[in-house]
Amino acid sequence: MSSESLFAPRGIVSAFHYAPLHYLLFIARASALLSKLELARQGFGITHFRRISHRQDELRGFSEYVHLTLNEFPPIVRAKLTAGFPHFEIRVPADAVAAGDVHLCRYNIAKCRYLRRKGNAGLNESASNGRYYGDKQLPIAVAREDCAALLDAHYPSRMIEVLIPGRFELPPDTSLLFFRQEDLEHARSILSAAALSWRCGLADVHCYRANERYVALVRDFLEHSLRNAAWKGGGLEFDSV
Repeated sequence: MSSESLFAPRGIVSAFHYAPLHYLLFIARASALLSKLELARQGFGITHFRRISHRQDELRGFSEYVHLTLNEFPPIVRAKLTAGFPHFEIRVPADAVAAGDVHLCRYNIAKCRYLRRKGNAGLNESASNGRYYGDKQLPIAVAREDCAALLDAHYPSRMIEVLIPGRFELPPDTSLLFFRQEDLEHARSILSAAALSWRCGLADVHCYRANERYVALVRDFLEHSLRNAAWKGGGLEFDSV
């Protein structure tokens, strides 16, 4: 599925992934985003994942995917930053995303309540809504023509989830944006230690009021990660803070 036939004609130039700041070094070392199933195969335990979103993805049949979005700075990220949780943005060219296998979902996978389970029919299938595959409790667009129909019907008015099976190798022209000067400076030192030259910058967002306790937890986590390359994390995840 080429970006020329799917993304470029619709004015889509970037795709985004938002992550807690303490995941930065793991992502940098892999130079990739990994699905929850792939992370588990590499030895990351259940405490590595965000408890709520991990459980929802698992129950709804989406653990096999890396999740990105076509919508910059969605409301869920604003809510996390307003609560004081350190996060960062990964921005990649849309053509890098479209170069591989990509599926789309027009629904919020973690939040949608209209599921296909316990005898319920679920949401209507169509080219623009997506179709049911396997154990998925929400419809997705897989075929190229369905992906195009979904985008034409719902982008940019709805948040579109971009689903990449397995792993997504981050291209050299990946950009990272941070929401506080201190986070940016710390990230640059982390990336330097990982010998990565991704562009880093400061986002023009003013809702972030960093909680200093959370900042300290993240800093300790990252410093431990730097000291021990085999460490798989210590259970820090803000869903349970």
